[in-house]
Amino acid sequence: MSSQHPATSITKIALCYIRLSYTREGDDRNSPDRQRANIERVLAEKEDWQAEWYEDVGGHKSGRDEESRPQWLALKSRLDDADVVAVIANDMSRLHRKNWRMGRLIDTLEHKGIALILAAPGRHQLDTSTHQGRMLAQFIAMVDESYAEDIAQRSRESIAYRKRKGITIGIPPFATVRDTDGHLILTTEGAWYMPDGTFQKGTEDDPPHADAIWRPYARTAEYMLELYATGQLGMAKVAYQLNEEGWPVRDRYGTPRLVTGDDVRRITSNWPAYGGMIVDKRAKDRPGYQDVDLDNIPFVPKHAVFPTELLETVAKVRQQRSMDATDGGIRMKATPYPLSRITYCARCEKIAEKHKNPKLRTRLHGYNGDGRTRRYRHKSGQSCGTRTRTVHCTQLEELVGRLISLLEVDPVKVEVMTQMALEVNEALGIETDTEDLEEKKQKMINMYRRKIKAAATLYGDLHISKEEYKERTERFNREIVSWQNKTTQAEKIQIELNSCLAIIQQMATLWESSSPKEKKGMAEKLFEKVIYDLDTGEITDFRLKPWADRFLVLRSHLVAGEDVPAAEQQKIALQSLQSDVLAVPPTGAISNIYLLPLTASSTLQTLSNTRNVLLWRSC
Repeated sequence: MSSQHPATSITKIALCYIRLSYTREGDDRNSPDRQRANIERVLAEKEDWQAEWYEDVGGHKSGRDEESRPQWLALKSRLDDADVVAVIANDMSRLHRKNWRMGRLIDTLEHKGIALILAAPGRHQLDTSTHQGRMLAQFIAMVDESYAEDIAQRSRESIAYRKRKGITIGIPPFATVRDTDGHLILTTEGAWYMPDGTFQKGTEDDPPHADAIWRPYARTAEYMLELYATGQLGMAKVAYQLNEEGWPVRDRYGTPRLVTGDDVRRITSNWPAYGGMIVDKRAKDRPGYQDVDLDNIPFVPKHAVFPTELLETVAKVRQQRSMDATDGGIRMKATPYPLSRITYCARCEKIAEKHKNPKLRTRLHGYNGDGRTRRYRHKSGQSCGTRTRTVHCTQLEELVGRLISLLEVDPVKVEVMTQMALEVNEALGIETDTEDLEEKKQKMINMYRRKIKAAATLYGDLHISKEEYKERTERFNREIVSWQNKTTQAEKIQIELNSCLAIIQQMATLWESSSPKEKKGMAEKLFEKVIYDLDTGEITDFRLKPWADRFLVLRSHLVAGEDVPAAEQQKIALQSLQSDVLAVPPTGAISNIYLLPLTASSTLQTLSNTRNVLLWRSC
């Protein structure tokens, strides 16, 4: 028997799924728009359904498996929810291209009482609840699977043919493109190295600045191979030197950026392709210790893009510098590093902001090289100009502990902060129901008590059944409890402030005596991020979690006036806070802390800039 969802659900959710297919036709990029249009036509006929969209459109997402489709997995996790009434897709091939997977999905949806709707013209009449409809669905699924398998077989045959012809496959290695015959040649692309240290995409004959320097990608790759071939520099140091001299690489979308150690690994691993050879594995799957017989490398000189002597030297150095590490198993007593997931390098933050590339941000991760001294270490292979690369765990954790203790507030000042928040909300036009609530609460409670007495009278006079009497009394009692628990805006704010204060005080008290695992839980609960300067030993910035940053915006304005009388302090802080909230636009600058005002509407998006709570020195 099918387990149907309750028909009385107020909200009816239709899970709408879109998947981008890969075909050789140029118009397939419009596939997501076409699918959405068809699905929206179906939704227009279901006025009481609310659409919930899931789209796997970031590149090719194969329908033959599920692991590469995160949005599909998210949709499947919603199938057990009672408000879901339908799954809508353009056609069955969007959901699966495996017959057995499609059959299992149909069984699952039927068991849960969820409709399967196909939005493509001529497909939405398919009824999988009938025997004939299920047979037709299975037949369509078989055709879809056969089609996908045929495409895969043709692709394998094409790859084998290209390899026999000596033509490379896949994305060309860095700094190369394919000519009309399919062989690699050096690209003419590059980037301009600007006077401020950033890179700008462009062409060699059109400099964006008089002092800009043209950096061709082909020379970046060759220079990188030359540095590595000396055998004196590891991958991280090669990246450092290239960044210091202003040589860029680019991502797969053509945007120039700084070099990382991983870029050096990838480019040096591609020495066979640069030498005209055809390889069976990607660069990351070809470790140096697996390169054999380097004295007889079958280069193809006419298709090589760099000198084969240089490439042979790179191959030998790479083999000498790599080894097959012994698998030591799982470390059963691994020590957690409390701040490794939330602490970022301050210099890298500035570089990421300047280049407008968040991928250049780097976390400080745990490191225990000698087995005794625990440290936080900067990511290797990424140069940001910092001279100090590590910090002792105790030093950084003590600094964060002091920061937490500085966030504490005298409980006496909670009332002042509450009044500040209320007046700010009033200035922003946010309702503060501080008046008439008690009167309204008493009125509503008395009304529901009278309704309970009336229900008892009706039951006593046999006008309603016992079951209906019990249902009414329980409902009215719930309403009474609900009204008794209603609080004013001031009470809500004070409860929030007291909760934040209690948690922060508990963290400050327990931090020093807690284990690394306990510290990790506390830090990740309180902080969104901590920005640390390794050279100066300072926390230059931090961001609290949303539940706590509303508390900090008021706390920070009390810091500047702690020696001022309470009434004057409240007046000054309120004027400052109102000015910031109403005048300072969101900028996202890394050098400041921007926080939402307490209980402000989420649609305001105007933020407060707290100025005097930034630097906490370790000395």
